[in-house]
Amino acid sequence: RVRQQFGVTPTLKEDIHRLRQAVEAAKLNLTLHPSASITVLLHLHTHDGSESPESPAPVRFQAMVTRELFEELNEDLFQKILVPVKTVLAEGHLEKEDVDEIVLVGGSTRIPRIRKLISEYFGKEPNTSVDPDLAVVTGVAIQAGIMGGSWPLQVSAIEIPNRHLRKTNFS
Repeated sequence: RVRQQFGVTPTLKEDIHRLRQAVEAAKLNLTLHPSASITVLLHLHTHDGSESPESPAPVRFQAMVTRELFEELNEDLFQKILVPVKTVLAEGHLEKEDVDEIVLVGGSTRIPRIRKLISEYFGKEPNTSVDPDLAVVTGVAIQAGIMGGSWPLQVSAIEIPNRHLRKTNFS
């Protein structure tokens, strides 16, 4: 779109970085809204020689992105999410009908199209009550504990009604 509007693509690292940040923000907005706007100030090097190579004239790039366009542009990536799902089911000798509950983890699982693909594949709505980022962080913490030799965990809890200490070994 930048090339269509201005005849050149961004080449400065700072411009590319700002453009990527704006696109990421738009992607997050599309999770909740049907469209999102992108506005970025770019310093483009045009080929007409009107400005010096050291200080290109700033231009304002603006674009509106719809959820439909986002899904169309990324459909091939969305379809790839089913590959590991099918692999896990095959390796576990399970059919998709054998799955009782689907819990999605990771930030991309907030994307409506991903949720829809999973729902259509399994024929049921995924459980969205778990914070997808917290689930990932918790899994990483547990894995770090395992790798660091702190597993199985020794957990102690005081049971208030009986006023005694109970120790549980999770292994």
